[in-house]
Amino acid sequence: MRAIGKRGLFAVILAALTLGFAAFGGDVVAQARLVIGGSSSNFGRTALSGGFMPDPWTTTITSGGSIDVRNLSLSPGCVGYATAQPDYILDYNNAASFLRFYFTPSGSGDTTLVINDASGNWHCNDDSFGGTNPTVDINNPPSGQYDIWVGSYRANANVRGTLHVTELRSRHP
Repeated sequence: MRAIGKRGLFAVILAALTLGFAAFGGDVVAQARLVIGGSSSNFGRTALSGGFMPDPWTTTITSGGSIDVRNLSLSPGCVGYATAQPDYILDYNNAASFLRFYFTPSGSGDTTLVINDASGNWHCNDDSFGGTNPTVDINNPPSGQYDIWVGSYRANANVRGTLHVTELRSRHP
């Protein structure tokens, strides 16, 4: 067996750390700076079960952040600027066959939605229903934690508004 010099030892340690980090935190590496599956959010957390009332369930959120979601290669159509922490966490159980998220601003502003569902799938939207408000529809949604980001289409733009969660296809922005 050959002796390894300091430079070689450093290269071996760096390679081992890189492989270990990729194996342990592969999702974190792939998603750059968005935190998923945690317990902290910017605006709160709630639990809903299929058939929840009132429908839609709503909460107030301010969009935006410094992370350019477009550069994270999460899913086609993922755009906007968001924070690392999700804006909201939804714990959804006894799932219905359909779940819709949409955001309506209190004033003007172009917003986006980025959602990591309970199965780890990414869902994104910028504009929907002929307007600039985002909507994400999930058919047969899995039960579990949903991490939700309301992004701003432009950097340094924060838009205050309402996040809506519904199981009714007739409700939209």
